[in-house]
Amino acid sequence: MRIPVVLSVVHVAIDADGVMRVDVDGVPREPGQNRTRGDLRAVIDEITSDLGVPVRVEVREADGSTYADIATPPEASVPAASEPSPTRSTASLAGAGFQPGEEVALAYVVVRQNADAEGNASINLPPALLTATRQGLVLLGLTSLTVAPVEAQA
Repeated sequence: MRIPVVLSVVHVAIDADGVMRVDVDGVPREPGQNRTRGDLRAVIDEITSDLGVPVRVEVREADGSTYADIATPPEASVPAASEPSPTRSTASLAGAGFQPGEEVALAYVVVRQNADAEGNASINLPPALLTATRQGLVLLGLTSLTVAPVEAQA
């Protein structure tokens, strides 16, 4: 999926009757239609499909509350005839250096950041940036905080 450096912003204003006004980067979207809150998912899917990239969605309710999220284009449906066979291979992942019996989590390193002078770090990422890949996978010991790079087993 192509992810632009700057995401378009979809503004959604929902009035007290549940009717939505939608714009994309300030340009009104379908101004003549009376779409309601129940149509929100379909409208966002239409916009992301048209643009072909993720967008930031900001929703403002009539009571003043706001919500924001990142929406990605819906996955294209694949015809049944071309679907892969149900047989799947699995890979075993291993790491070492943990305490006996310790719970170990599989983690994916998306980004790294240096802590500030007080030892604090804060990283904010839109969910659309998370993609599956084996590079960056680590095993994390939840008690010892041991971090081990993933070693693929044959």
